[in-house]
Amino acid sequence: MKRKIQSLNGVWDFRIADGDFTKKIVPYSELPVGFAECRLCFDKLDSTSGKRAFLVFDGITYQAEVTLNGKKLGSMLPYSEYRYEITDIIKDTDNFLNVSIRDTDVVFGPAEGWENYSGINRDVYIEYTEDYIFESVFWHAELSDDLTLAECSLEIKTNKDEKDGYVKITLSDASGLSVYEGDAPIGDEKNIHFTVANPSLWSPDTPTLYRLNVALCENGVCSDEYECRVGFKKLEIKGKRFYLNKEPFFFLGVCRHDLYGDKGHLLTEDDMYSDFKMIKETGANYVRLVHYPHHKRTLEIADEIGLLVSEEPGLWFNDVTNEEIFSSSLEVLRRVVLRDRNHISVAFWLSFNECEFTPEYLRASAAVCRENDPYRMVSGANCMGEEITKEQFSACNLDFYTMHPYTFDVERLTYLAKYFDDKPLVFTEWGGYFVYDNLNLLKTFIRRIVSLWQNPDDAPVLAGASIWCWAGVYEFNRAAPACYDGVLCEGLVDNHRQKNVCFDVFVEEFRKIKAPQKAKKNVYKTEFSLPGVYTPLTLEFFANSERQMLAWEEMMREARKPIPRFHYNARRLRIMKNGPTLPEKITALGELKVELLEKPLVINSKTPLVIPVKKIADEICFIGNVSMPKGFPIDAPYGEVAATLTITYQGDESESIPLRNGKEITTAAGWYGPSRINPVASNAERALTVINDMDREHYVVNLFRIKTKNAEISNITIGSVSEGYHLLLYGISLK
Repeated sequence: MKRKIQSLNGVWDFRIADGDFTKKIVPYSELPVGFAECRLCFDKLDSTSGKRAFLVFDGITYQAEVTLNGKKLGSMLPYSEYRYEITDIIKDTDNFLNVSIRDTDVVFGPAEGWENYSGINRDVYIEYTEDYIFESVFWHAELSDDLTLAECSLEIKTNKDEKDGYVKITLSDASGLSVYEGDAPIGDEKNIHFTVANPSLWSPDTPTLYRLNVALCENGVCSDEYECRVGFKKLEIKGKRFYLNKEPFFFLGVCRHDLYGDKGHLLTEDDMYSDFKMIKETGANYVRLVHYPHHKRTLEIADEIGLLVSEEPGLWFNDVTNEEIFSSSLEVLRRVVLRDRNHISVAFWLSFNECEFTPEYLRASAAVCRENDPYRMVSGANCMGEEITKEQFSACNLDFYTMHPYTFDVERLTYLAKYFDDKPLVFTEWGGYFVYDNLNLLKTFIRRIVSLWQNPDDAPVLAGASIWCWAGVYEFNRAAPACYDGVLCEGLVDNHRQKNVCFDVFVEEFRKIKAPQKAKKNVYKTEFSLPGVYTPLTLEFFANSERQMLAWEEMMREARKPIPRFHYNARRLRIMKNGPTLPEKITALGELKVELLEKPLVINSKTPLVIPVKKIADEICFIGNVSMPKGFPIDAPYGEVAATLTITYQGDESESIPLRNGKEITTAAGWYGPSRINPVASNAERALTVINDMDREHYVVNLFRIKTKNAEISNITIGSVSEGYHLLLYGISLK
């Protein structure tokens, strides 16, 4: 049977301290009053509603004691779901429920980072069940490396051991078509496994959901049923980046409070949905749910519309050495993990926000998350110094680093990305009043964030950033520039969701990152006349060798070294995400037929190149004749011999041609510090200019022609490369 629900929302008796009782609509969310009492008299749903009854509170703030018919059921911590079995306490009529709430004097209670609200601020209801029921159902799906097979598991706990009990499992796709049906015997605890072939994957771009139904049966009769929507995704860490479904993934996020206008925590479903829809439309793919568990419906909405989320236990500059704060935060964290771990939208858990953390707390909070959800990553939202962060996050085995770089100095972002170099770094907060109403600075920060994400793996990399903050909230004990008239003004929207001045800049500037795609490159060809018939010489044999791979890496390392003459880092470094590669296969330059390599061969002092030919030709065209980065006019004297090109004919006769700096070769770099440059070789023509404006990379490629003896050529050797030169060869064609 499906569980029957009796809502206890509605009109309750209410009083502050020991004052007179008035009427109050529950749920409610109002300013703290110290302590209050809520009470309700109600009748049981009906005599056939079920054999067991559970009283459920979806959340209160900040601490409450609950009694039913004079019997104490327990104490509640903030924001958390609590369930009390009342089977032996509830009566058919005249049940008396009392909830005593405390707020301002609670140790793990009001925080100083936002206006606090007290109350029974989420639903209250009774669940009626049969005797034999699920206590928990934990779903997980592990995808194969090629994403074509999902190993599904269900960890099920029931309230008793029934040898003849079993579960029936149905998994259906979005159209209602069953993709798996099966059953399995069950005891108190059972892991059930099955596979799904070729699942449709969930991502922010394609939030595909399946419906899971698990029925608990006893003697052939269904006694309980669990249903939820689930999905398939593979979120993992490789080096300094996250990968979602095998693709590099940047967490582009906002920090969102579960507050709206003057309603406190009392959001309607329409409020939640419109909020998340508006966030999604900014291009964000992630919402950091700050700083406490949000309404459970927000997770369902995130699943539906495609937003990854993280959740937290309610810490904000709390003293985690205080035993009560320590234990209470771990309990709230445990409860939210258990509540929401089946949601596909949950990316990871954040075990604290802006606290002076201790190793004991980091280890204990990570253990709570992993014991109850061993499949997701764990970190914390951190504002401590970088040295202690790196030391303790690593020692306590947190999965990634976080920082809150509130600053006017954009170079701080690059410094942090360089410092945290062994696993992903996420700015779980950034922005604030530093960038609010300073649109040029906001643009500068976003552009630096984008560039750090787009950096190659061996450069400083940023893996995610969530701006502070999404929407304004009331915060009366804080002055300008963060707050005006008691309202936090740092949001992309105000507390009533009207767009602030920074909204459009956020959307427009992050367009470069929200839809990752291969950077566009433009190839410009210099016109030249080469009459005659040309035959391409294939160089593919050399292109995929380990020797070439090592030579390319060495060249890129050299090319990325700072330029000594410039002072500012942005001018000293060559931004090279791609290097001197071509965007596509080129088989002709005008009349010249030539098979150009997209990634050129690199020839240096360690890797001379010997190319077998065995053809007759009276002219050889070399496409390349550039060096990276050293080459005229960069870092070498004009006329210096960079290498020697030797043509060996049949019969061992040979001739050697020097490749001189500024005469036969130039630098491949089309930019130097802040300037574009025009490298010109007096004895070679420009073949191509490769421009990648998105990544600020400019390269040139030359054409060098040599007249030969019109005899059979045995081989061509490019060697005797001088120190510091890395010659690039894209192709050769014979006339």
